Amino acid sequence: MQEATLSKKRLLFFGTYIMTVIVAAALFYLVPTLALVAFIIFSAYHFGEQHWHARVPSKNIIGILYYLNYGLLILFLLFFLNSKATLEVIEALTSIRFTDTLFLTGTLVSSSLFICGLIYYKLKKSLTWLDLAFESFLVLVFLIVFGVASLIWAFAIYFIFWHSIPSMYEQLKYLYGNQSMKSLTSYLKDSLLTWGISIIGIFLLYYLVKDNDELFLPLFFSFLGAITFAHTFIMTKMFSKS
Repeated sequence: MQEATLSKKRLLFFGTYIMTVIVAAALFYLVPTLALVAFIIFSAYHFGEQHWHARVPSKNIIGILYYLNYGLLILFLLFFLNSKATLEVIEALTSIRFTDTLFLTGTLVSSSLFICGLIYYKLKKSLTWLDLAFESFLVLVFLIVFGVASLIWAFAIYFIFWHSIPSMYEQLKYLYGNQSMKSLTSYLKDSLLTWGISIIGIFLLYYLVKDNDELFLPLFFSFLGAITFAHTFIMTKMFSKS
């Protein structure tokens, strides 16, 4: 009886996850502008939550907005320093032409709010002077990486080294209670099927549209956005239980 209940919960979970991805992908096709804005907001919050949840509480609106602003700072830096490619992607997705003034304004506003947030949490004693120095240095590193690499490579470098690896570390702790080679092996085994399907799907998509740059980038970001919506909900739930 207990096993049947567990199977139903797993089926409900995977069904909800897949439906979220399908709905998100449909939104990119039907209302791409709205879907793109939602993707940026969800991604920004998720990046901020991953980076700050252990030091900055999210139980009030200030913490939630700080998560969102930190992620927006990262994205606006990325967009501004790769404005030409970013504007081309946005125009391909939404048929709307913006200028890099939007990214400059977003960078300046989010940077100002980021500094105010650092000061606020230092006064609240949630952060130390070392934290402030490290976070400022980290933003400087982002400036260099995003300024040197292309849009895709800059995003990939950030996503792998500053988001995916710390996220995997958190997931190991949540799922297995520790971060050891044994728990990492178990994590990789449990994730192998899902990762395999995802990698095959990405390569299949690339093979079908590799000769059409105008189609590849919109499809790539639509696929990325669809997964982001579902992933953000799951990780937020995990952090709330940690």
